[in-house]
Order: sequence, then C-alpha cells, then structure tokens
Amino acid sequence: MKGVRAAVRYAKALLQLAAEKQLTEQVVQDARMVHALISESKDLTLLLNSPLVRADKKEAVLTEIFSGKVQDLSLKLIQQTVQHNRENLLGVIFEQMITQYNNSHRIAKVDVSTAIPLEESIKEEISKKFIETFKLSKVELNEEVDEDLIGGLVLRMGDKQLDASIRRQLNDIKKELV
Repeated sequence: MKGVRAAVRYAKALLQLAAEKQLTEQVVQDARMVHALISESKDLTLLLNSPLVRADKKEAVLTEIFSGKVQDLSLKLIQQTVQHNRENLLGVIFEQMITQYNNSHRIAKVDVSTAIPLEESIKEEISKKFIETFKLSKVELNEEVDEDLIGGLVLRMGDKQLDASIRRQLNDIKKELV
C-alpha cells in the first residue's frame, strides 16, 4: 500500500512524543477513535482523499471534528499531516500506531468466527489460552457470527489461522471423494 512507510514513521514519532509527555494511553485511545471514524465514515474518507478540497478547508474541518475530543498532540499530528499533503494517510497512520502499541505491549487481536454467538465463559477461555500459549499481556477478541461455518470455529491472529469448522471438514471430505 502506498505511503505505509511514511505512516509508520509518523506513528512511531507520535508514540515516542506521547511517551515523553506521558500521554501514551490517551493518544492510543485517540488513535483508535480516529481510525474507527475514518474507517466507518465514507464522507470523511472522501474528504481526506479529495484533490479538489483545499488543504486549509480540510484542516478546518478536521480541527472542528476533533478539537476537544482528542489530545492536543493527536490534533497537531492531524493538522501537520494536512499541511504536508499527507491527510490521505491519516487512517493508515493511526492503524500503524495501534499496531506498534499493541506489539510493544504484547496485545494481540484475535478474530473468532463461529456459527452461533459464544458465551462469555468460552470467550474468556479462548483469551486465557492465547495469553498462555503466546505469552501475551492481553487479547482483544473480535467475534463474528458466520452461519455458513455450520459448527466449530475459525481463529485468526495476525497471519495465523486455525480452521476447526465443520464447513472445512466437509470440504476436506469432498476433496477426498472427488
């Protein structure tokens, strides 16, 4: 993806500055909020990527949206990216920031797909197992219900996947028979 290297540098710089000012947790919360907003808002994404909207207008809109809702440090980064014509990278910058923070604090995002919603006790058990196995400090579990799985579950953490679904097992049997 274009601009990821620049986004990594911006994210790293902001995390270092936040650590110096002892605002890391607040700035990471800002990053999660801004990233979610950019991901969910088609209008905001169009604004950030539009070459027709002048930089000063973009900066005014972004300042209006985020002023008072994020730390001054986060707001200054947003404004600086617009001033350097990098506003289209804001979503990637904050995503990289979250990733770097999670990596340094041994926090893993685990996606769980099941045919029916999981009970809280099972979610806790899955989290504990991941924490023990991969020596993590915390697991962020994202649950998705996919009725096509029929039963079982699919676990994804980074580039690792465990598919223990009945759908996969049926497909394996089908391949053997054909």
